Amino acid sequence: MNETTEHTERQVQPEPAQAADTVEPTVLFVSDSHFHLQPDPAESARMDQFLQLLTLSHQVDHLVLLGDIFDFWFDYPHFRLKGYEALLHGLDEVRAAGTQLHFIGGNHDIWAVDYFHRRYQCTATGAPETIQFGSRRVRLDHGDGLLKFDWAYNSFRAMVRTRPGIVLAKSLHPEILFALSTWLSGKSRGATRDEASAIEERGRRWLARQQTAPWDLLVMGHVHHGFVHENGGRQLAALAGWFDPLGYGLLRDGRFSLHEFGRGPSPL
Repeated sequence: MNETTEHTERQVQPEPAQAADTVEPTVLFVSDSHFHLQPDPAESARMDQFLQLLTLSHQVDHLVLLGDIFDFWFDYPHFRLKGYEALLHGLDEVRAAGTQLHFIGGNHDIWAVDYFHRRYQCTATGAPETIQFGSRRVRLDHGDGLLKFDWAYNSFRAMVRTRPGIVLAKSLHPEILFALSTWLSGKSRGATRDEASAIEERGRRWLARQQTAPWDLLVMGHVHHGFVHENGGRQLAALAGWFDPLGYGLLRDGRFSLHEFGRGPSPL
């Protein structure tokens, strides 16, 4: 089996060739903040900075949330677990400012997809998709299972995305499900130096195999390490996550770049 992801997905067909005067949209990408329902003081500070980023995103055309924004989310039929009010209000203001929101479900928050579809008009599946942003065909993918095949993890990921898995989860008391998720989550963090080197090498090998891929830029999260590789006219970009550094990506004037929030002048 190859290392490409097996997500069920909705693909947006590329638009016709762009004219020379095509207006290039500005797109902001962020992933892997892993906010908890009950944040500690350090996480509350990260949340305050994330809300500042959301305010900046009022200036862009698209905001892409590439998964694991929430460390735990389960969308029950008639109620939502208490928490995330400030973040959801911030996203309401982004939407009200005219910025289009996109949400790709991560391994921690795939169950938020239906809620985001209803509240922010994001896609109903939250699956990886390809979107034409001006002259760029951009593949959006959380990235779990993309660069490294892990049979046990991929089996778990597939299970939690199926209807039987959702029905099983809904049969549990919310406190039990929350405790189980917290136990499985562990401690999210950035990649160590050795892990970062291995991640980048896997990224190079993976990108080299994408000679016929119907996109020219793939942006992913999940690995908690930022890098950009190029091969054969295509780019693979991974976001660092919202830890230290507070990483995000920006597509502007048809060019993609990685940035660290709060370090140096804002590129917006």
